[in-house]
Amino acid sequence: MRRQLPTLTLALGFLLAGTAVQAGWQEGVTALKAKNYEQAAKEFATVVEKQPDWAPGQRMLGQVLVKLRRTDEALTHLRKAYDLEPSDPATQFALGQAYIVGRRYADGASILGKIDRSKLPVAQRGTIDQLLAVALSKSGQSGQALTALARAASTSPNDAKVQYQYGVAALNSGDLTTAIQALGKSVSIKPDAKNRKALVQTLMQQGRRAKGPTKTTAYRRASTTANALVSSEASFDNLMMLAGAALGAKDFDTVLSAADRAGRIDSSDWLPAYYMGQAYTKKAQYSSAETVLRKALNNASQSADRTTIWGQLGFVFEKRKAFDDAIAAYRKAGDSRAADRVQKNKETQQFNRDVEAQNKEIEALRAEQEELKNQLKNLPGATDPPLLF
Repeated sequence: MRRQLPTLTLALGFLLAGTAVQAGWQEGVTALKAKNYEQAAKEFATVVEKQPDWAPGQRMLGQVLVKLRRTDEALTHLRKAYDLEPSDPATQFALGQAYIVGRRYADGASILGKIDRSKLPVAQRGTIDQLLAVALSKSGQSGQALTALARAASTSPNDAKVQYQYGVAALNSGDLTTAIQALGKSVSIKPDAKNRKALVQTLMQQGRRAKGPTKTTAYRRASTTANALVSSEASFDNLMMLAGAALGAKDFDTVLSAADRAGRIDSSDWLPAYYMGQAYTKKAQYSSAETVLRKALNNASQSADRTTIWGQLGFVFEKRKAFDDAIAAYRKAGDSRAADRVQKNKETQQFNRDVEAQNKEIEALRAEQEELKNQLKNLPGATDPPLLF
């Protein structure tokens, strides 16, 4: 999906205040507001033809041509405007945006970085920072892009879109704490599906990396957010997201409920049954776990998926002390180490059983010996019998 750039509102705001009206100018502005870009281009072309050294005319024609996706022509006029007024924020903004539309991201970042933000209203600073972040990110300057988005998030604390963008950028940079804070703000401002999904996924990533209370807290918050997502839209993906978060939060009943609902939506998918198998395993309900895992196995067509399921089945069989089944399952999962471990456990169990059987035989012999001794003692002239072991 192509990233949506900030609109031209900022540049127009600069232009429409205090600009001398030229022939064709007002007609061009009217056509632009009506989104009649072809007509606007004709009107501003008339302005430029009459006054080629008038920067506002060059700038407006360039901006309209960007709207028409005639980027090369737009850059010609916008560079002319920039040459005439190199320190004008509106011109810098328009040229930087045109460079980005033309995928010349490094050039766009260079121009946008020259804008003196201190002289602009706060709202306009945020717009510039958003656009600058796009240019920096696309030109491989992710660290500086994150800094620009941090400024935008700071100047626009109630803008859900900016907070979302900042959160995603922080996530991509590996800063989970900042990502969660920003995405949490985006959800509190606008609790839509996109913001909630991003927050759940980030919290689950934190849960996978963390340990102890932090791990549990992350998964529980993810589960709560996912539950709200499901309440607004109980789709297959949302239900599976809830099941995954609840599994990490050790809320196994919620896992079973969410995965079962997902399985009813798509009975051919192996994941719902697999998640249920994990939940039943955690609840030590191994018979139920085996049933749903075999269902998952029947649904899975990819070898990698079947390998995953066989691994879980091996664990279930091992817990049930069905060692032969566990060994076979682990080998199908490609886990020779687990198979060898179970083989040793099987041998140990058999050895223990043999020892126990031998001990029982010895105890029985001892009991018989004792009984024989008692009987001999009651006979006249009896002596102790020889020991048998």
